[in-house]
Amino acid sequence: MLNRFFVFIFIMTLILVSEFIVYSLDKVKDEKRLSLVVAELNKVMGAIFNGALISSEVLKEMIEVSDESNLTVREFDRIAKALLKDYEFVDSILLLPNGVASYAYPYADNIKAIGHDVLSDQNRKLGSLEVILNKEVTIIGPVQLVQNDKQAFIVRRTIRNGNEFWGLTSSVVYLESILSNIDDVLRLYGINDYDLSGYNPDSKVPYDKIISSRGIIAGDKLSDTVSVFNTKWELTISKGKSEIYIKIFVFISLLVLFLVIFTPSFRYFKKYKGSEREKLILENEAYTDYLTGLANRRGFEHRISHLDNSVTNGSVAIFDIDFFKRVNDTYGHDVGDGVLVGFANLCKMHISDSFVLSRSGGEEFILLMPLTSIEDATIQCELLKTMISKELFIVNALELTLTMSVGVAYFHDTCEMKTALTLADKALYKAKQQGRDRVCVS
Repeated sequence: MLNRFFVFIFIMTLILVSEFIVYSLDKVKDEKRLSLVVAELNKVMGAIFNGALISSEVLKEMIEVSDESNLTVREFDRIAKALLKDYEFVDSILLLPNGVASYAYPYADNIKAIGHDVLSDQNRKLGSLEVILNKEVTIIGPVQLVQNDKQAFIVRRTIRNGNEFWGLTSSVVYLESILSNIDDVLRLYGINDYDLSGYNPDSKVPYDKIISSRGIIAGDKLSDTVSVFNTKWELTISKGKSEIYIKIFVFISLLVLFLVIFTPSFRYFKKYKGSEREKLILENEAYTDYLTGLANRRGFEHRISHLDNSVTNGSVAIFDIDFFKRVNDTYGHDVGDGVLVGFANLCKMHISDSFVLSRSGGEEFILLMPLTSIEDATIQCELLKTMISKELFIVNALELTLTMSVGVAYFHDTCEMKTALTLADKALYKAKQQGRDRVCVS
């Protein structure tokens, strides 16, 4: 009787352990799949909204360099028409002096928006003020447009006349024009039940923020963040469930393992896992810069050697903080180290998750941008350079401003990486020779 009881307990334990193993495997599989989906959505959405980002930057620059910070309607229409032609996902462009929509292209499609004051509209006010206060471009949406009631994303950027607020730019991307791209990515990874929510600080209703929703999310849920430049979206999917035959297979495998080799294998496994953990710790220390937490030069080369086979080309940039030695000589190495950490953290916050940022030594950093054209890489580096120059670094109660010089080069294959780094280094030298605080392309 006692033996039967122990057999029953043993079998029930194996069933519970089998359920736990299957659940854990499913979770790991789903998390990996979700991670791949998010990475692909980051890439696809980044490409889609890149045109809107560039459009807003072009308008901002045109206003800032124009006489009395103003544009004629003809000049605005000419610029906007060219931008819409170059960037297929940008559906409309508006200019809002003092927050009031005064210029719009195409005019006929946006005539109802003319005169709309976003700083007074309770459905637009918070999002607009956030852009003004943070001095960052922000993708707000989905929102319902006043001009045609369509659901769309509004890419806003602040324009300033010196230190004074001049107005806002709005690049509009219709929701309907990007839904197929989102669905294609999720179907590619076999995800049929999901919710994707956007960002709109003016709405407290979760339903209003839904970008796309398919199927029914039941049971356990998994969520992750899709990063579209500095704007965060949330993707939620259902956790998958394994078939019964997988559970049976795991149960039988555990039973055989216990009856045949469980005890000696367990001792060996513990010893092996301990050595593997130590190996991983040592490798991590060897590949990581102790100060910034970024990959060091060895870690950078390690990442290159383990790039996916699909990465056949891309761009690489070398950064150098201008006059960094002056910081060390004037304030000491503790302040210099603080500046390096702040610089590294700021750069990490504003680059794509698919990029690899490393510190190659001293004040020099390397940014690997897989599958990125030299034009897009130059734009990314220009934006990063501008952001760094506008940032105030506070270290030990000291307030410091920095600039950086950048050299950019392109590679057609990862085997050309050494040559690309040499060209980027030459471009960096050229940037320094031309006065620093600039991006040069080799």
